[in-house]
Amino acid sequence: MAVTPTTLVELNDLAKDLYTNFYQPQMALKTPLKAQFDQLENFQFAGRKAIFGLKLETGGGAANAGANKTLPDNADGTYDQGETTLARTYVRLAIDAFLMEITKQQSGSYRPALQEKMEDRMTAINKEINRQLFGAGDGKLARTDTAGAGTTQTLSLAYNVTNGGNPGRNIFKGDVLAFYQSNGTLIGRHKVTGKTATVGSATVDVELATTVTSTTDGFVSKSTANDDNFTSGENKGLLSAMVQSGTFQAVPIASTYSALSMANGGVLQDISDPLVATLVNGIYAQCDEWVNLIVTRAGIVQKYSEIFLPIRRINGQDVQLKGGYKPMAVYQHGGGDSPILTDNDCPGARLFGLNTKYIRSIDLIGQQWATFDGAQFTRVTDQDGAEGYIRKYWQTVWTRLNCHGVLADLKDVAQLDRIYS
Repeated sequence: MAVTPTTLVELNDLAKDLYTNFYQPQMALKTPLKAQFDQLENFQFAGRKAIFGLKLETGGGAANAGANKTLPDNADGTYDQGETTLARTYVRLAIDAFLMEITKQQSGSYRPALQEKMEDRMTAINKEINRQLFGAGDGKLARTDTAGAGTTQTLSLAYNVTNGGNPGRNIFKGDVLAFYQSNGTLIGRHKVTGKTATVGSATVDVELATTVTSTTDGFVSKSTANDDNFTSGENKGLLSAMVQSGTFQAVPIASTYSALSMANGGVLQDISDPLVATLVNGIYAQCDEWVNLIVTRAGIVQKYSEIFLPIRRINGQDVQLKGGYKPMAVYQHGGGDSPILTDNDCPGARLFGLNTKYIRSIDLIGQQWATFDGAQFTRVTDQDGAEGYIRKYWQTVWTRLNCHGVLADLKDVAQLDRIYS
């Protein structure tokens, strides 16, 4: 049996129908954080880079003047030009034509098999997009703690950051991982055939199709056969915007262009009302803007329910986030209410205070099935099958930094981590 032109036409028509009527209206599924960011309207696209304006300081020059006196000079604020490289995220869908034909014979349609395949692939890319929304933009997925050769490697520290949590939640069977030395030298690329992890543990053992010799304090990145997220770059997620030195979006970090970071030197600490209030009020003191969204992990909310749940009982049930999501709780402050969004992709031991007015998304083509001459799927040469892929050309842009902050090194509930899905 071979893929015939008629089969391809039917599959393409059905895929378009499923995508348009079922998947596209639910495109925010599994990406609640992304749903909170509006699109960036004004930017210049040049090659792979997006160029946009940033305001760093409000201008002065306001003063009283008597009759027939000189008016104040114009004193505009401080502006700069930011730029960012767009990320290209893909997932492939391969169709076994024999399976499709049997499904049609048994149920009268290709739909059951195709719908399951499409849903699996859409879930895969949504999970990867959601992970990158929290990352540092450097493509580092996890750390290799010990050196050694083998087809089983132990990984720790999601996002390769202190207290990042178990990285197993973001590694799936079939992933290809690029192994790197700590200095960024590539060791090799290896496919994941399985993983073993215990809920509540800090590490995951990944089983690989081929042997790799890892190094102490190296790292891994999601990979293809000849490129990876470390080399090509990722979305500028929450961790990236909390940087305290260097440059971000091609602009040097400075007093008016930096987020508020409150850490405890890597030592885990109990969360408290004073800590959260200091973060929220500290951000307001920097920029005269209140945070309108708090993002953290479910374990932090549950462990310290005496802080969050009484507030939720007062008014949290009446708040709804963009995309139809309900917050776990609502934090009340001098500027009103900040919904608390919980997500297990959030780096461990962290609570982020954000002002979504100053976070924007760039989606050049949206999230879509790639089409060629109107077809989503094309036959694989010399094989009884067809394939297509979903692509996304995107980036997160931070138009102000001092309106955001992070409270780090918080004690969590490790048992609530996601390891398998």
